[in-house]
Amino acid sequence: MNRVCEILEIEKPVIQGPMAWISTAPLVAAVSNAGGLGVLGVAFAPEPFIREQIKETKKLTDKPFGMNVDMYIGDMELTTKIIEEEKPPIIYADTYINLSEKKDLCDKYFKIWHNLGAKIIVKASTVRDAVTAEDAGADVVVLKGWEGGGHVSYEATTILVPQTADAVKIPVVAAGGIADGRGAAAAIALGAEAIEMGTIFMASKDAVVHPNVKAAIIACNDMDTVVTGMCTGEPCRQIKNKLSDELLKIEAENVRAVSGPKVMEISMSSLKKAMAEGDMENGAVMAGQIAPLVKEERSVAEIIDRVIEEAKGVIAKSVRFEF
Repeated sequence: MNRVCEILEIEKPVIQGPMAWISTAPLVAAVSNAGGLGVLGVAFAPEPFIREQIKETKKLTDKPFGMNVDMYIGDMELTTKIIEEEKPPIIYADTYINLSEKKDLCDKYFKIWHNLGAKIIVKASTVRDAVTAEDAGADVVVLKGWEGGGHVSYEATTILVPQTADAVKIPVVAAGGIADGRGAAAAIALGAEAIEMGTIFMASKDAVVHPNVKAAIIACNDMDTVVTGMCTGEPCRQIKNKLSDELLKIEAENVRAVSGPKVMEISMSSLKKAMAEGDMENGAVMAGQIAPLVKEERSVAEIIDRVIEEAKGVIAKSVRFEF
């Protein structure tokens, strides 16, 4: 059996990436009900909302699901209290680069969360961070490349996945630049045992986001996304618009010490402007470079099943490839 499926107790090796203002109970439950792993994107949300979303997800599915936690600025004690009382089956530890600097935090809380009955997934940005996650007790590690939407790493998925697969013993999940069976098959060839997708689920029928967001993703062409926030140390990929132009201008015209705080201030509420209010010029639509392959709204179940079937076909065809 696939190790990711066995560890997480899911049917299909597909994880839905946690996305703030997007990965709420309806989408998460739809992914889990379709056999994958839905993950609540609640790392920065207030406590009542987190508890509400866990409860609502449990009403909509009896399958495993996760909730994400920010390992850098999150209140770990409060998070642990929520985990103890609400009992989400899986904790998805969202991290940025240099997780090794938070090794003590990982060592402490991964053990506590395991004792509370939760499995632990860690999103890593480098091979070193993946090793740190494994050493701290993570059950599964996700490597998200530069191609993905939202917070990204500094290297491509094709670089991160094979190196990490060689460096750790726990299962590796590939994320960033995957929206069809070709991407899934490539991830498997690189050493991944499952895939994570975000952008394609953002444009799904089950995602509760503003219709303008889905339309913007479906209308995307290649070169329509840019990376902003390099000056903050937390680069983000989003669809080009008035907001991204403004952020890139600030970064180009100021030293990092000046541009960093300005970019953070402007970006703070930009995601909500897009996802909830439909403002496609002043809001951030954090789609990945794979957006041009998203041609229509489909149900989560259809997306997952089609990706898996396509991947099987690609793998079968590759066996017949002659060198």
